[in-house]
Amino acid sequence: MTHQPVLVAYGMGVDSTAMLIGMHQRGERPDAILFADVGSEKPDTYAYLPVIQEWLAKVGFPQVEVVRYVPKKFEHAPYDSLEGNCISNSTLPSLAFGRKSCSLKWKVAPQDKWTEQWAPAIEAWGRGDRVQKLIGYDAGGADTKRCTYAGKYDDGPHYEYRYPLQEWGWDRERCEAEIAAAGLPVPVKSACFFCPASKPWEIAQIVDQHP
Repeated sequence: MTHQPVLVAYGMGVDSTAMLIGMHQRGERPDAILFADVGSEKPDTYAYLPVIQEWLAKVGFPQVEVVRYVPKKFEHAPYDSLEGNCISNSTLPSLAFGRKSCSLKWKVAPQDKWTEQWAPAIEAWGRGDRVQKLIGYDAGGADTKRCTYAGKYDDGPHYEYRYPLQEWGWDRERCEAEIAAAGLPVPVKSACFFCPASKPWEIAQIVDQHP
């Protein structure tokens, strides 16, 4: 019986961390865990990487693989982060204009590129199978809408998308409780420190903790 490779898209925030904990509780082991580093995450998010790596080693899960988009062509000044991209082009993140190209360029694309070189994925695609890609959308109202929208477009010849937190009925509050019960600190929301979707209190918190 062939094994369908299981790949976790890990944002290093509350939902995706809770998803890993829930998988461990159910005896589900991922084959790879990818964190796409845009170079502009909140400082607390980067500080969480060694914390989760230690826990993953403890439970026998693979370590987080950090992947990055590597720009090769520049219209203006060179850059190596999403922040630098915005500064170089004198613009705001695409979300400010109602689009999501920054996520596709800086998160989805480098994960896909890594997976294209991943032996289990190559073997699966060669036999006509797909990689199961796990996304941490929780069972709260906002993420349920996101999951419903994404479900219309995600599945294709290479990936079968799965949303475990939706399956388990874990909302944000449950995710935080499960992380704490596992003995881990609850991470901050994963996002760029200048994300246009940030709430006023989130901006205030960043300024207060990292002036």
